[in-house]
Amino acid sequence: MISAKEIFDWLNETAPFDTQMGFDNAGLLIGSGQQTSEIVYVALDAAKAVLQEAARAGAGIVVTHHPIIFHPLKSLLADSNAYLAANWGITVISAHTNLDKAIGGVNDTLTEKIGVKISRRLDEDCACVGELTEKTDCHTFAESIRRKLSLSGLRYSDTSRKICRVLVSCGAGGSNVYLAKECGADAIVCGEIKHHEILFAKDNDIAVFDLGHYGSEHIIVPALTKRLQERFPDTVFRAAQSDTDGMRYLAELS
Repeated sequence: MISAKEIFDWLNETAPFDTQMGFDNAGLLIGSGQQTSEIVYVALDAAKAVLQEAARAGAGIVVTHHPIIFHPLKSLLADSNAYLAANWGITVISAHTNLDKAIGGVNDTLTEKIGVKISRRLDEDCACVGELTEKTDCHTFAESIRRKLSLSGLRYSDTSRKICRVLVSCGAGGSNVYLAKECGADAIVCGEIKHHEILFAKDNDIAVFDLGHYGSEHIIVPALTKRLQERFPDTVFRAAQSDTDGMRYLAELS
């Protein structure tokens, strides 16, 4: 049996909540620090399916990456996820941008998982810069990322040069393409990038690897689940099986 406060305090040591970015809303968002549970679910999002999975298992605590409440609520309807969590007695703790930038957090995990050795952390921008062990072409790197992250697909652009120095910014990190240029990066790996940012990358011969928001961050769920289990061995921590964005990919035919 563990309390939500114990989990919150450990998260606060690992990824201090006061380091979250100004727009964020990370923290204990629903329920009480006094809530206890023998089973704790970990997920990227407190989606309805995740809450249902936790409720069926009798879990009283869910830890997520994305905040279940992000913008101020103007209503609380019976079919909303926030209402369901409260109604089912589930306490929700969300560690968002504070976990993105933490040592061993989302960016670190993603960067290392795709084979980039971190040389510099850019915490204010939620990004890492590092190098591949050897230069490679864009197609080979894209296929390597897809395989290592078990992705159904990803978007990428080609360049006139091979790549070695890479900027990694999980989630909606496409705006860091300008930072990639400043850092002399050959490529940017992110979860979301806008059209004009892609054009900037093209004009500056920077390769873009767009993994999708879920694709760039889902790797933190098993990693965080493992760390929590090691820290609190008397509690059962489970990565939610229903935690997915539900997207499918249709590849080009030629």
